[in-house]
Amino acid sequence: MSRFGSDPLAFFNAVYEDIPPWDIGAPQPAMSALLAKYPPADPILDVGCGSGDLSIYLAQLGHQVVGVDFVEAAIADAQEKVRALPAEAARLLNFQVADALKPSLLPQQFGAVVDSGFLHLLDPDQCDRLMDELGLTLLPHGQYYLHEFAVEFPISNMPRRISAEELQARFTVEKGWQIKEIQSVEFLSRVAPPVPAICACIERLPV
Repeated sequence: MSRFGSDPLAFFNAVYEDIPPWDIGAPQPAMSALLAKYPPADPILDVGCGSGDLSIYLAQLGHQVVGVDFVEAAIADAQEKVRALPAEAARLLNFQVADALKPSLLPQQFGAVVDSGFLHLLDPDQCDRLMDELGLTLLPHGQYYLHEFAVEFPISNMPRRISAEELQARFTVEKGWQIKEIQSVEFLSRVAPPVPAICACIERLPV
């Protein structure tokens, strides 16, 4: 996350002093469509969950979800939203402050990992580490769902471009992965027009 300065946590803490631009009050439509096409298996881990809209959406569909983020204010916002939910959805949610780069430290494995705008925050070497972590975190045949920017902005403090070519190079059969689909989509924002984005569903093969 070096593109967000020497202290990324301080940067994102400052962002969450207001409503972040990516917090549209609902899951990203492209991610919702991907999950509908390739239904996830429980339990589900939401890495970089922010204020929890994707996790809450999944719980309302009946899924057991753990959401993690390193920003305490984001998790506090998510927990506040949970208190407004019906009990049957609220009991399926567990939000916690944790390092989304180290999901293997959580005390369980998952049938699915959802990533709505986390991978594109990471430098390439951090992406390498996350791939290793996901390999330990996902159960055999578990699926990783991602939705990231597919465009590079020539300004600081912005996500980087994630391309289909990068995903195909990282998630190979030799490394224990099978790409089920890569889609060209959009990423919505509260404050700007939609930007080009990429969605993918990737299966963890038994090893």
